[in-house]
Amino acid sequence: MAEPQSYKEAMASLDMDAWQHAMMEEHQAIMDAGVWEVFEMKDLPVGRKLVGSRWVYKVKRNSDGSVERYKAWIVAKGYSQVEGLDSDKTFAPVTRYDSLRLIIALALHLGLNMSQADIKSAFLNSDLNEEVWMMPPPGISLDGKVFRLLRSLYGLKQAPLAWFERLSSALTELGFLSCSFDPCVFISPDYNVIIVVYVDDITTVGRKSDVRTVYQHLTKHFSITIKEGLFYLLGIEILHTATSLELRQT
Repeated sequence: MAEPQSYKEAMASLDMDAWQHAMMEEHQAIMDAGVWEVFEMKDLPVGRKLVGSRWVYKVKRNSDGSVERYKAWIVAKGYSQVEGLDSDKTFAPVTRYDSLRLIIALALHLGLNMSQADIKSAFLNSDLNEEVWMMPPPGISLDGKVFRLLRSLYGLKQAPLAWFERLSSALTELGFLSCSFDPCVFISPDYNVIIVVYVDDITTVGRKSDVRTVYQHLTKHFSITIKEGLFYLLGIEILHTATSLELRQT
């Protein structure tokens, strides 16, 4: 099953109903987060360049290849941004696979609980410091309008860093500190918990009661989905035996 490459392809797909549902979910998440303000084209400031936008589609799958859900994103065409005008810092850290393997091995050795959390519509939680104007994508009945973005959006050059800073701030409130060897590994002197971050995928190891407390704190800031155990992560299948874990990436 190939993902559509455009809105037109999605609407002509045999899975059109599933894609329409995914698009409605994304649009509602954007409305709930207050991502943009809608203006008439005449309100665009003189000399301001519009950033384009489009829909991106993906079928998310379980480790056995079965369909977990259909996902659609409204994505800004960040390549049309102008450095110094509507973008500044464009880098953002992600954890190293070495760090992830180290934390999994440590959890196994110490008998710690392992779980995952996925932040729903993660980038929409981040405020924008720059003034960004964007054209609407097709399918949301706003043709001829323009958006001023108030929050980050997938595809913007500064979006990954803005999200990482937002998540780091929420973890710092709870007393977590970023490790010197990997800025995406967080530890806390108050909780027996280690958190590993890869964009919006969070791997957590620690005592079950402490992990639960951390998730309760995060749900005050974000909409999260929690998966007990560690079975499939970043394209890696994790097989459990009585005494070990096996990582496969076939």
